[in-house]
Amino acid sequence: MSTELSTSTPGRVRPLRLLAALALSLAVITASNAGLSVIGTAIFSAPDDFCAFLPQNSVPMTLEWVALATIGWGLLAHYTVRAKWWFYQGTRVFVLVSWLASLLALATWRSVLGVVTLDLMVVIGATVTYLALTRIAPTTCRVTA
Repeated sequence: MSTELSTSTPGRVRPLRLLAALALSLAVITASNAGLSVIGTAIFSAPDDFCAFLPQNSVPMTLEWVALATIGWGLLAHYTVRAKWWFYQGTRVFVLVSWLASLLALATWRSVLGVVTLDLMVVIGATVTYLALTRIAPTTCRVTA
């Protein structure tokens, strides 16, 4: 990655592409969470009280976080030159904070394999959201006169 700062102006994201990236992210993440929930409860024998495995908990939470990431991507694209880099850094921080929460879950004697399944959900969700937003809804440079 280049260490030189770009001198171009911040870009913008097309709203329909942003909406398409949001919809695709939600569909893929919800499907992967459903599959991982089955794996977590059936194969890993995680307890039924693992709240994140319940669709009524995971789907709204996924919607909230992906919507916030989409808004963040739009704002970064509008106000910064290096939107993709900043969004990547934000995604990394999100995953690390989620892993810290996982350590707390382990401290309360939760199933190790259940917590690992939750970590997989977070990593898959963050990766899908990052790739969808940066590939489907990339920034376009504004032309200044």
